[in-house]
Amino acid sequence: MTTISAAQVKALRDKTGVSMGDCKNALVEAGGDETKAMELLKRKYAGKLDTRADKEAANGRIGAYVNGLIGALVELRCETDFVSANSEFAKSANALAAIAAQHRLSDPNAVLEAKGADGHSGKDIITETYGKFQEKLVIARVATIEHGVAFYVHHNGKIGSVVAASQPNPEVAKQICMHIAAQQTIDGLNREAVDPQAVAEARSFMMEEAKGKPANIAEKMVEGKLNKWYAERVLLEQPFALDDKITIGQMAKDAGMTVTGYLKFELGVKK
Repeated sequence: MTTISAAQVKALRDKTGVSMGDCKNALVEAGGDETKAMELLKRKYAGKLDTRADKEAANGRIGAYVNGLIGALVELRCETDFVSANSEFAKSANALAAIAAQHRLSDPNAVLEAKGADGHSGKDIITETYGKFQEKLVIARVATIEHGVAFYVHHNGKIGSVVAASQPNPEVAKQICMHIAAQQTIDGLNREAVDPQAVAEARSFMMEEAKGKPANIAEKMVEGKLNKWYAERVLLEQPFALDDKITIGQMAKDAGMTVTGYLKFELGVKK
C-alpha cells in the first residue's frame, strides 16, 4: 500500500477544498499521484451532484468579469447563504463569468460545456465547488455585453452590474456601475430604449392632468413632466447617486467616455 504523507494530503486539500479524508483516500487510490487523485475527486463529486437535485438553490451570488472587449454577469445559485458568502464560492462565480465572456455566451448550459483559459470547463468548476461545499449548484442565468470596461458586485454578492463604453475610463465606469446597482428603476440606457407603450401611457396620463389648461401651457406642462419621468427611468438622464447635481450622461461625457450599454443582475430578480 502506498504511503501518503500529511503534506501530500494538505497540498491536495489546498488545491481542491475537499475534506482531508477524501483527499487521503483519493491519493491512496491513485498511488500517490496528485493529478490522478484530482481526477478521482472530480468523478466522485460529479456523480454526487444528482443526489441533491431535489434541493432548492435559493441563495447564491453574482459573478462578474470584464476585459475591455466584453463583460459578463453570472447568477450562481446554492442552497445556503453561508456558502454564498464564502470567498471560494465567489471565485467560482467569477470564473464562470470569465468563461461566459471568453465565448460570448448567454446560455447557462453552454457555460457548463465551454472551457476557460486554464482549460477547466464550467462543469469542472461546478463539480469542484460542489466538492468543497456539498450543496446543489445552479447557473441560473448569464449575460454578456460588448465593450465591458468595469463591473461592481455589492459586498453581499446579491447585486452586480457591468458598464460598457466606447472609450474606457475604468474609475468613472466603476462609479456608474455602483450607481446602477443602487437604483431600483432603470428602464433603459436612453429614451429610445424605453418601452414605447410605457411612454404612451405616461404621456396620456399627463395630458389628462393638463386638461382645461390653454394648449400652449398644457403642452409645456406635459413636456416638463415627461422629462422628469424620463430622468427617473433612463440611466443617462438619472442624477448620479453620489452627486445629484450631475447626470450619469454628463458625468461620462466629462470623463471623455461614451456609455454604450449596461448589465444588471439582482439575485432572484429576473428583470
